[in-house]
Amino acid sequence: MAGVTVGSGESTPLVRVLDEARLSPEGLAAACWRHRILLAVCILLVAALAGGASFLMRPRYEAEVVMIPVKGDDLRQALNTGITGQLGGLASLAGVNVGGAANKDEYLEFLRSRGFIRRFIADNRLLPVLFAKDYDAATGRWTVDDPDDVPTLADGVKYFDDHVLAIDEERRTTVVTLGITWTDREVAAKWANELATRVNRELQTRAIREAQASLNYLNAELAKTTVLEVRQSIYKVIESQIKTAALANVREQYAYRIIDSAVAPDADDPSSPKLLVMLLLGAVLGAMLGVVIVLWKVLLQRTTPTA
Repeated sequence: MAGVTVGSGESTPLVRVLDEARLSPEGLAAACWRHRILLAVCILLVAALAGGASFLMRPRYEAEVVMIPVKGDDLRQALNTGITGQLGGLASLAGVNVGGAANKDEYLEFLRSRGFIRRFIADNRLLPVLFAKDYDAATGRWTVDDPDDVPTLADGVKYFDDHVLAIDEERRTTVVTLGITWTDREVAAKWANELATRVNRELQTRAIREAQASLNYLNAELAKTTVLEVRQSIYKVIESQIKTAALANVREQYAYRIIDSAVAPDADDPSSPKLLVMLLLGAVLGAMLGVVIVLWKVLLQRTTPTA
């Protein structure tokens, strides 16, 4: 039988095996049908092993907080400011944000920032929790042999970002979903809610600090000028900053309005491993293994000399 090639004469690994066994794809299908019992055994065996492994794996649970950013337009209406036109330049010099269109993107990047995650891990002393296999809680010491292998905050941030925290934004509605995946379902819900509360608190504190800095600058500029029109403009910007600071002080959900707080999922509803997914994966791997065995048997028969 002529060799089967693809493209410009280069053959895939499977085609090369088929060519070596003098077997066409149709012939492979026929061989698999002849050995269908072997294939079925491989599929059932590997699927059963995968299903059994799912019961041995430690389950992980996901808890989510659903929230939406407070719009810049809402803030401006709440402040009822009159900063427009000629006041814009002065406001910019003072560090006053007179437009809120970019706020939601800024909030989202702040939520995803390594600094925010680092502070959360450090304040809650989570390194021993994240790297529990390398930590002896009884002695309060790390069990690694090399001191250089002791997990650092940078390691914790990377692990938390890669394996624990998930942040998704629906661009059309701007709804943000903050998810935490962890082995303890109660802890997963606790961390998710704490992160949502913390991002509001930190952005609130920053807004108050920036408003105060702006007020200090504006008061200094006010003392430098005697021009009535300029002084009136500065007074209006000062008024807006006072309202900004007041709003930040009284509004707990300063940056994100929480729509749905996280709750601990049921014990029998882990996010992974999923039994059905494991069974399907095992069936696919079992089928691949069965095909490999069939090919091996065909090759063996073709290369074994007959008496």
